[in-house]
Amino acid sequence: MSTRNTKQKEIIFTTLCELRTHPTILELYEAVHKKESSIGQATVYRNVSKLVEEGKILKVLTKDGVDHYDGDCTQHSHFMCKVCHRLIDLYDINTDSLVKQVRKDYSLDIFGVHVLFEGICKKCK
Repeated sequence: MSTRNTKQKEIIFTTLCELRTHPTILELYEAVHKKESSIGQATVYRNVSKLVEEGKILKVLTKDGVDHYDGDCTQHSHFMCKVCHRLIDLYDINTDSLVKQVRKDYSLDIFGVHVLFEGICKKCK
């Protein structure tokens, strides 16, 4: 099944990729609305869901109860500050040995890994 790439969907995707701040859906809507005021909240919500399903963006699940979104789908992990709730991209974190161990110990097929580290960032220390 092919998916349509509408102008609105492209604006939403481009805006998310430009932000690099892991916005919530509301923050993304506000940024999109500033660029193109004719794009409504329902359109942003619907297209973000489609972009996640298509694997073009990531939904970052956090313990703060709010989903965040990431336009960078390269393999990387995240760190979330427990004080300011800022998400930070972490690259070059080797999860291969952990995946191998889990596969071996539990006989599981693993298709993806999403690692979220929690702690206190430099600014909040």
